[in-house]
Amino acid sequence: MDSRINAIKDRIRGLINRNKQIDAELENNAQESKKEVLNAEKEQNNNELRKQRSDRYELQQISEDTEFMKKCCLYLQKLGIVKSQHQFCTEFLNKSQHYLAMVICENRRPAIDAVHNLVKNLNELYALYEEYDNKEAINRNLYYLIDRGQQIITKRILKYL
Repeated sequence: MDSRINAIKDRIRGLINRNKQIDAELENNAQESKKEVLNAEKEQNNNELRKQRSDRYELQQISEDTEFMKKCCLYLQKLGIVKSQHQFCTEFLNKSQHYLAMVICENRRPAIDAVHNLVKNLNELYALYEEYDNKEAINRNLYYLIDRGQQIITKRILKYL
């Protein structure tokens, strides 16, 4: 994933540098025919820049979403609520045992229903921990995870509007 993001960043830098060269040539060159060609190339570079930035943003979002799922799994393992990634997938995501491993390996964005199920189950867990005496740290971490999950869901839904 990082190599793909770095490749996109390199491509963006190259396009920006080429646009700077075009701007310098436009200032120094008075021929109209040459200016038209350079402006057309610059417009094409700008379109490519927009596409590359969108791709980079998409890859970063996928990375953030999978990191959120992994953090939730690790935190629940730390609390002793789940013993493995398999149990986490079946009980908290309502997916197959290998769902999280597949999402991580294939660099795919987790399904919105999996994130929703996770947030719903974390909310139920949060309510259970309200009754405990030493609950501050646990509830603070659960609240952070719930909030992050809701942000992911909101971003995904707004994308379709």
